[in-house]
Amino acid sequence: MAAFQKHVTSCDPDHMAPCEYCRCLYNFRHLDEHSRYCRNISVYQQRQAFIDFILPRLKYPFTPVQVRFYIERQKQYQQMLDSHKIIDALATFEDKFPFEVPTLDCGVCMEACPYEDIFVFGCKDDHKLCYTCFEQSCTTKMNSNEVLTCGLCNYQLQDGEINQLRVPRDRKRVFHEYQIQKTFNNLVNNTRGFIRCPNKDCKWVLEARNPDERFRVVCRCCANEFCSICNQQYHYRTTCQQVTQITQQWSVWCNTERGKYLRARAGQDAAYQAQLDDYESQKAANTQRNEELRRRYDELKADEDLKAKSCRLCPHCKRIVERVAGCSSMICGRNYHGGDQQSGCGKNFNWDTAEPYIPSMNAAAEKIKNDLPHPKNKHRVVHKGIRCNGCNDEIEGIRFDCIHCSSLNYCEKCEQRCTLNHSEELRQQKRQQHVFRLITIPEVSPKRQRH
Repeated sequence: MAAFQKHVTSCDPDHMAPCEYCRCLYNFRHLDEHSRYCRNISVYQQRQAFIDFILPRLKYPFTPVQVRFYIERQKQYQQMLDSHKIIDALATFEDKFPFEVPTLDCGVCMEACPYEDIFVFGCKDDHKLCYTCFEQSCTTKMNSNEVLTCGLCNYQLQDGEINQLRVPRDRKRVFHEYQIQKTFNNLVNNTRGFIRCPNKDCKWVLEARNPDERFRVVCRCCANEFCSICNQQYHYRTTCQQVTQITQQWSVWCNTERGKYLRARAGQDAAYQAQLDDYESQKAANTQRNEELRRRYDELKADEDLKAKSCRLCPHCKRIVERVAGCSSMICGRNYHGGDQQSGCGKNFNWDTAEPYIPSMNAAAEKIKNDLPHPKNKHRVVHKGIRCNGCNDEIEGIRFDCIHCSSLNYCEKCEQRCTLNHSEELRQQKRQQHVFRLITIPEVSPKRQRH
């Protein structure tokens, strides 16, 4: 009697409330714990939990299929789905369920299943599978490394159809990610030209209308900005081959030649003394910037040496192509027999007849120094129409042009301070350092240049 009284107390409606997800009644003490569990399961599991709550409380032994059919029927008439009302209503039917539950045959197991347990695919034949066979079909195809399709034809499943699987959310996420990856791989294998984000943690792919053309690409997934041809940080007003040379020149200028140039200029023109003093006072900041540039230079040089040993140029788009193994038949952008997708034009060529890659960063430091502007040349050219972004004056002497910005130029007097500030801004944004090109001969106005 005491146990029965305890049960009656625990079932007191005044001490219970429905779960907002499955609508089952739970004691206030257990409701929060149950709700945390329930919100992480699928909608189908929530509905099944509601039916499982009702079944043991029925007066007559109706089946889960019959209870679910009755609930769906009540929804059609916009009736309240209170568990007690459903239990009371089913009790009035006594031991005979008054409705015939319509069924359909599963196209795989051929079992007769209620409408609610049959999934209809979006294929042209409207194939029908029970949810158990639907899940088994997806699992089998994933284990076989195949695209997820209808269990009876090659119709490829869409996101909305995968969402209908009656599986836990984590399992559903696995199916989604797998289908996305397989779709990308198929797109790449069947597309002649494409661009792939060089970020190793990103899977974004862009189909290129003209894969031979160089243009600026901004990844829609990770916001990485890169060149469509060389996959490096995008560069304006320069070819892919020139970037390594300009990087080498800029590194030498920053590490040794800037100080020499400013000291010599200050000896010729007292107006340069302020720039020299600023340079001397910023040694720590310059050292940090120079170390970053030196690391970038070393990485580029190692990359150049590797490409010189194992790479050739695609004769169609001039991209650098590496042959790891296999025959001489090549496809720009992927393995000849599929896989290992990279950016490329997708055209065939023969490795043996392709032009070898010649490294563009092979000049010695002394040669680079000799190519830099000399302070003994007192004649200062004027870059007509091009103003310094630091002082807004028309640039005279050396023009410092950032090749990674659409338009950023500094004069000799502003270069030390402004490029250092630019470097610090990039560092705070956790972006790669920019490289400046030293221009001593006036060029065509940037408005008339092609980027």
